[in-house]
Amino acid sequence: MKKLRREINLFTLSALDLFASTMGTFILLTVILFPYYLKNSEVVEQVSILRDRLSESQAELLENQQHLQQCRFEQTRINTQLNQCQEELRQTFLAIVLKWETLNQDIDLHVVDTVGNEFYFERHNRSRLDFASLAELSVDTTRGPGVEIWENPQARLGRYQVFANLYARHGNLVDPWVKSTVYFRGGSQKLPDVVLSVQGSKVLIAVIEVNDRGEVVIR
Repeated sequence: MKKLRREINLFTLSALDLFASTMGTFILLTVILFPYYLKNSEVVEQVSILRDRLSESQAELLENQQHLQQCRFEQTRINTQLNQCQEELRQTFLAIVLKWETLNQDIDLHVVDTVGNEFYFERHNRSRLDFASLAELSVDTTRGPGVEIWENPQARLGRYQVFANLYARHGNLVDPWVKSTVYFRGGSQKLPDVVLSVQGSKVLIAVIEVNDRGEVVIR
């Protein structure tokens, strides 16, 4: 019986040794791996911080994109206004005044605009039914001494031809002198005088050119 008890004691000691060895190994591994665990926790925390920063950056990016879109819209609006202002600067008003001194005679002013519309007493455009234009022959005198006036509040760039026509002498055989002046945004300029000797024949007085800067040049 004593021999059997010794074997049991040996077994018990061996089990204790194994347990102690296992615990030692566990403690040793814990001590070795503990810094890595701490490092892994730090990495997780840094990843969380970076994700938060990424979310903030994405929100800022979206806000900047919206702001950029608004800026582009504003730029388009400003460019449209700028083009409109430049177009207005290229425009001027024109008023052509024709005068003659001879008694009874009827002299007609004819103006051909940049698109070929011819304004005269039969197509004066005062009702805006003759042409799609704001221009008109506003004054038409049928017995001299007289005045004829053609005006355009929005004269676009291009060439305007000015003619005079001795429509009727009404018994006065004197060849009339015709004087005319053009008025525009920058001032006024006298046009060449002409003598009308042939009844019913238009005579070219001048060609008025409005350039791309809104300046008026007499040809």
